[in-house]
Amino acid sequence: MTSHEVISAIEAELQSLRPGRWRRMSAEELREESPRIFQCGWRVEISENEIKPVGVDHFLLVVDAAFPNSQLRILAPGMGSDFRWPHVEPKGLLCLRPTTVAAPAADRVRRHFGDALELLNYSDEKCAMEFAREFGAYWAQQATRPQENLRVVSLAKPGGKSRQVSFHLDSRLSRLVVADTKAEVKAWLDGAGAPIGDHDVVPGLLVRLKKPWAPAEFPKTVGDTVNGLPEDAVRATLLPSRKSLFLFETTTATGPVFAAVLASGAKSDKIKNGFRSWNKVPIEHIKRAMAQQRVERIVVNRADASWVHGRGHSSDQAPLQARKVALIGCGSIGSEVAELLAKAGVGELSFVDSDDLMSANVSRHMLGIAYLGWNKARGVATELRRRLPHLQIGSTFASKFEHLKPADLAKLADMDMIVTAGLDIEGEAAVNAWRQTLDRPPAYLSTWVEAYALVGHAVLLFGKDDLMTRFDGEHPAFRLTDWPAGSGALIVEAGCGNVFQPHGAVDLQTPIAMAAKLALDALLGRVPASCRRVWLGDRETVAILGGVVRKSFTEVNAVRQYSW
Repeated sequence: MTSHEVISAIEAELQSLRPGRWRRMSAEELREESPRIFQCGWRVEISENEIKPVGVDHFLLVVDAAFPNSQLRILAPGMGSDFRWPHVEPKGLLCLRPTTVAAPAADRVRRHFGDALELLNYSDEKCAMEFAREFGAYWAQQATRPQENLRVVSLAKPGGKSRQVSFHLDSRLSRLVVADTKAEVKAWLDGAGAPIGDHDVVPGLLVRLKKPWAPAEFPKTVGDTVNGLPEDAVRATLLPSRKSLFLFETTTATGPVFAAVLASGAKSDKIKNGFRSWNKVPIEHIKRAMAQQRVERIVVNRADASWVHGRGHSSDQAPLQARKVALIGCGSIGSEVAELLAKAGVGELSFVDSDDLMSANVSRHMLGIAYLGWNKARGVATELRRRLPHLQIGSTFASKFEHLKPADLAKLADMDMIVTAGLDIEGEAAVNAWRQTLDRPPAYLSTWVEAYALVGHAVLLFGKDDLMTRFDGEHPAFRLTDWPAGSGALIVEAGCGNVFQPHGAVDLQTPIAMAAKLALDALLGRVPASCRRVWLGDRETVAILGGVVRKSFTEVNAVRQYSW
């Protein structure tokens, strides 16, 4: 609750700024004139010539119970809720720059009051510029259909020309998916687990605006929406007995913004009015008949790759989108590395693993119990496409690498990078030997952890650099720990002989992140030569658990890079 001292400081500053021209509001006034979240408020008189908008003779300065650990707000009730001035929200709530909560209350009152006067004295040019900059926010505030009733997901690539697009409206899921092509709509929905047929995708129209609309220009009717649009495009979009989609794109100071307008289907029999077919009806007749029909303004959720991976401002997105990576080994390390690469924006992933997901895996695997019994490669591919439906899946092999056919290997040879994760020595040696047979082998990143995940390795090799030359038998020469027999570093399950390491998901996070970062650095050309990175964990824990610390284990909780 705001203290008496803070309230006194606010009122002292108001008296300094507006001697005799303010008063504290009653609880009843506060409830009637401002949102209910505010605890205390003051009415401050404003002279007619102090601001540009007409009809505003007072401000309301209000605070909630958390103040001064929250923002003081100012309302200009005379501004109403018609969005005639930028940064004025419903009930005249002014959207002002925040002040630091560490500043004295009096300073914050003075700053907010000054900002309010500055805002309501914007020039016409400044108002237009602010409306344009915040086009997306104003469109969202004046949407006539809330997102919980219909969510529009756009895969359309920004920056193009006006053109026909394709969309699918799923009334059951309250979702509309729009993309540049029918194939993109179908692929996205297939990845999302909701496959459809060709007949379920219909044409819409993407219109590129020369400049953002001001709120007063937002279309309210079909006539507003199609005004000035090419007749052939309008005819192709305004079809009978179904919803018609108009997707608008404009460029703002912060990047491209999309907005959607949805019109109800035309009643064909009424509009045809004697014409034998819809195609014979003159377009002017269609436009005139539908001109006053109300449309729905809807917020657009961008789901194109450039937005999902960096909100349109990542210089890494385009080069990563063009890269193809194969994960060999989709266990607790490989699945998590795959997820990080997918989230980073790698355009295409392929997977190789012969194992099925067991209940004992789920506590440290990307997949949960819902995938029990699934092949890990297929499960990871399916789950990543559910989460990121724009992701391309190249190939999925439910097989050990050693058993792949020549045609399968040819597909892997076409990758930009091969990542092996947690493979046994036989699998790692097989991948390494196969690379040596290729004229131009893809980059090769091998990652694994030592016992208890107290040390992690990620080795990146280019060209024909050979991993096994740095191994002593089955162990890397650069290992940092040794584990005598009986130390518990490897546990054999009863009955089946399956071998596993006793560590949890948290123990793996740093090695996984290290490996994924090295992979991304290589794909983006930031690593010029073969190298290895190592995670040096807790040396003391090695000894506690019965292991032996080697001399090269000289640091704790650090990541280091070494040349190959």
